[in-house]
Amino acid sequence: MSVLGVRCSNRDFAYAVLSGTKSQPAQVDVQTLPYPKGFAKPQSLQWLLQEVDGVLNKHSIDKIVIKRFEGRTRGGTFEERVEHEAAVILAGAIRGMKAIFKKLRSQIAKDLGQKGRPKYLANVDTSCFRNFDGRNDKEKEAIQAAWSELP
Repeated sequence: MSVLGVRCSNRDFAYAVLSGTKSQPAQVDVQTLPYPKGFAKPQSLQWLLQEVDGVLNKHSIDKIVIKRFEGRTRGGTFEERVEHEAAVILAGAIRGMKAIFKKLRSQIAKDLGQKGRPKYLANVDTSCFRNFDGRNDKEKEAIQAAWSELP
């Protein structure tokens, strides 16, 4: 089973493809891709949809997990991030996927065997992932999101 974890932002998106199980996860692919500069919103969303579709095709993904927006801010930046998350959902839906989830950090922590509080994600042993501590926060969140849905 392969799981795609995604963390969208307003400038880029990070993704992680994991396989295996929660107790023995295997890191397949982890990247952060910036959105193209100078694209109008529809072009940017189409680009993201195509990129996600390419990842789904390349790795035969069974599930998608999106690390949800948790901020309190509303307005343009919030809307833009949610639109990018919707493009990821649409890429999976076009392929007929039904296992597409959006999770908060508290839910990810709980699914990884911790108490249902985001701060407990710091207690999770991530030594099974190559260079986890050297990755940016978005890639870490994408890895943890994917890991939370492994069997």
